[in-house]
Amino acid sequence: MSPVMKFVLCLLISTLSLTTFGQTETNALSKSEQTAQIQLKKAEKYINNNLDSAFYFAKKAAQKLHELSKVELKAEILFMLGDIYKSKGQLVIASNKYYEAKKLIDNAALESPNNQGLKLLKVDILVKIGSLNIQLQNFEKSLGFYEEALKVVEKLGSKVPKAKLAKRKLKLYNNIAVVSLNQKDFETALIYFQNALESNQIVNDLGIQSSLLNNIGICYLEKKEFDLASHYFQQSLKIRKANSDKQGQAQVLNNIGKNEVFKGHFQLASDYFSKALALSREIGSKESALISLQSLSLVQDTMGNYQASLRYFRDYKTLNDSIFNAENRIAIVQLEENYKRENEKKIYELKLQKNEAERLKLRFRNFTLLGILVLMLLSALLFIIVMRGRIKNAKFEEEKLKLEREKLELEHRTLQESLEFKERELTANALYLLKNNELITKISDNLLKAMSSFDKENQQAIREIISELRANQNNNVWDEFEMHFTKVHAQFYPALQERFPNLTSNEKKLCAFLRLNMSTKDISAITQQSVNSITVARSRLRKKLNIEGEDVHLVNFLMSI
Repeated sequence: MSPVMKFVLCLLISTLSLTTFGQTETNALSKSEQTAQIQLKKAEKYINNNLDSAFYFAKKAAQKLHELSKVELKAEILFMLGDIYKSKGQLVIASNKYYEAKKLIDNAALESPNNQGLKLLKVDILVKIGSLNIQLQNFEKSLGFYEEALKVVEKLGSKVPKAKLAKRKLKLYNNIAVVSLNQKDFETALIYFQNALESNQIVNDLGIQSSLLNNIGICYLEKKEFDLASHYFQQSLKIRKANSDKQGQAQVLNNIGKNEVFKGHFQLASDYFSKALALSREIGSKESALISLQSLSLVQDTMGNYQASLRYFRDYKTLNDSIFNAENRIAIVQLEENYKRENEKKIYELKLQKNEAERLKLRFRNFTLLGILVLMLLSALLFIIVMRGRIKNAKFEEEKLKLEREKLELEHRTLQESLEFKERELTANALYLLKNNELITKISDNLLKAMSSFDKENQQAIREIISELRANQNNNVWDEFEMHFTKVHAQFYPALQERFPNLTSNEKKLCAFLRLNMSTKDISAITQQSVNSITVARSRLRKKLNIEGEDVHLVNFLMSI
């Protein structure tokens, strides 16, 4: 296997989630709002070259939040804080800020459903949450947010200025292209990037232009058209240098480094990665630093510089664990679930208020009618009173039954959400632990294969490194996975054993992965088997489970056990 073939890197793809400031005339703002907007503009100035300074001014703006009345300005402050925390690698806090902004916008939209400015803000926050999910590699979930945002944009049509709508469209086109790029659908990605470029002709934003050029370069890199990729990367780098966008420069330098790797220029690639790492550390961007450290570890390993490779790997692992550990992922999922429940509760309370208003209106009408009837005919009074009592009792019983039905539906939905959350938690933990072990095993194997080429006096040092790496492995990964899986699905294994006693241990593991609705690609990544091998194993499993005909889906069958 050639050095390039075994060299695997992540690409730093630019998602667009920019905030447009100055939507309100300065003379229409209060003194506190003017101060907050000034601090916000200063934060925007520094966000691409000095995250600590950007964070300082954003926090100064946030100190005025409780004094502000304009929802747009409050949301923009929360947007900025979320963007900064995201760049610093503090994804849980970033997610918290984004959902705090979303809650603020949604509540305001309930009171002013026809406010076009709030609808634009809703598009912005959906784009930001979608971008955060791309960083967490939740591509299907991010696509759901973008599709929801596109629906809002399409409904706005000509109701808002053309430039504002074009800016939202190009963000969405770019980010949908990013999802397609991560899913290896390069032709679709290029179509969306070209659509974004066309929209940017209206907006004429050089920062966005540089991001789109960087992303198009990534497309051509993945298609192995390295000269075209280099052309677009250099164009993007030129714009970002002119704009003093250090964060953007670090992104492009990492991508240029990978391009040089595939061209076989390993030392040149290492130089680009080192420049990217220096810029990332200068501005405090953990997102870019993570890519640079992983890239340097792998390129030094390819060049045979194993001590340097190990040093970079340790720095990468420490930083990666601080950002993408299982606790952070679970905390973000919990934030999403809490927001969903709060939103449902708000809608339910509004419905109750509406029903109460209707009921009061009906009572008032009945009393008015009663007064007229009393004047017209005293003898009809007793009849009306009796009928009103019966109607009231019937409505009370109907309302009681309705509330009980809604309560049962809410309890059922809560139980279902709890089960789904536990399954997601189980899958996230399994992926994290198993992938961590596989990475350590791969590095250990590479060192073991290369050990014979070292001098005998160095071989003992290599053995110690291998021992240290393997000591960090969790040898009970499957046992832990199986223990948590059994807690969630206590009857699955006994039922499977009773119906199909001839299943092997590996086949039972495959059944567990499929029961969690994991894709063939994910199972392949965890078990380090090819996608073809997993496909063959699934076919054999169907035969052992006596499943005949394509109309019976294997995953649905296992979920029914």
